[in-house]
Amino acid sequence: MTETQGDLAALSRFVFRAPQWYASLAFALALAALAGVAAFDSQFVLEDAWQGVFFIGVPTVVASVLTPPVDRRLGGQLTPNRASLLALVCEAVLVATLVAAGALAVVTPLGQRFVFDALSVGLAAVLAVRLLVLLAVSRKSLLVTAIPASIQTATAAFLVFVYSGTARYFEVGGPLLRSFLSRPSRGPAELHAVEPLDFAVLVLLCVIYAIAARLFVSVIDRPWRRSLGVSVLDFGRGFIGHIAEGTNELEEFFTALGEEALVPVSVLSVRRSDGSEKARFVLPMIHPGPMGEIGGGNLPKRVAEHADGLGFPPHATAGHDFNLVSAHEVDTLLDAVSRASERIEYEDTATPAIRKSVGEATVTGQAVGEGALMAATYAPNPADDID
Repeated sequence: MTETQGDLAALSRFVFRAPQWYASLAFALALAALAGVAAFDSQFVLEDAWQGVFFIGVPTVVASVLTPPVDRRLGGQLTPNRASLLALVCEAVLVATLVAAGALAVVTPLGQRFVFDALSVGLAAVLAVRLLVLLAVSRKSLLVTAIPASIQTATAAFLVFVYSGTARYFEVGGPLLRSFLSRPSRGPAELHAVEPLDFAVLVLLCVIYAIAARLFVSVIDRPWRRSLGVSVLDFGRGFIGHIAEGTNELEEFFTALGEEALVPVSVLSVRRSDGSEKARFVLPMIHPGPMGEIGGGNLPKRVAEHADGLGFPPHATAGHDFNLVSAHEVDTLLDAVSRASERIEYEDTATPAIRKSVGEATVTGQAVGEGALMAATYAPNPADDID
């Protein structure tokens, strides 16, 4: 991997494992209840919490449940775990927007009208975030991707439409239909100020945000294709798959970036007088990364399991330029270790180990026969890669 690709691999510090879909939904409902207590002002706290769950949590649940089948029906590949994680993040975006708007409305003369404007902006932002992620994961056109991406925003807007009584402005249907589409008496009083213009503004904002999201992807995708020859959407898809479900889709992305290289693999073995192996030092000139189980991330573990005695896989003098692009290539290194182990010439003499320190660095050296073993460490301080 080149230096630019190594910088890309450094994004591994942002990697984490997402919880299962039911854990994400449970946290989303709890967050919605807290937001309801903060946003609504009824006689009972539990009623405020329920309204938060209904108007904020229900759209999150609907998006979590419906987005995977709708996306897959349209040729995508979003899974329930990813959909729940995405819905939770979007709910957090909406709650943060409303909390910030509510705080400003309290300390300034902006009033409740400003909060509803912020609600429109927040719902449009939710659409934009979902659109960006689904474009990266599913790789479909903007119009096709907008269908599953709009589920959370559309559900929240529909609930506000029904329980704000906005249908009273329209002469549509009879009493039965209006009884289902207009329920202001059952909704919080804060929603009674919503007007049809608010929904027109929401639609306009969603269109603007969707176009902006597509332009944003195009702009950031161009330098990736020019310098790396791959799409940023491929990285986004693999990255989301890794953090949400622990898949190895990132390996496909790194494989497209990788180049063939010949690297030396050094092996030092220590055995007992009966011929059994006591310890094995394995030093391939590659970087044990870039992350987790991706590429050579599990190289130290594999080396230890491959050794008959204690396995020592010290960090070689290599940076992220020499990351393995696939975990399967660890097998290639282990095959080289096996071949090298068969050609080892054992010595029965060695010098005492000598240790010298300069500043934070400590080097230990020991002659073994006609060869030598040297190891450097900065312990207990951390050390960066040494190219």
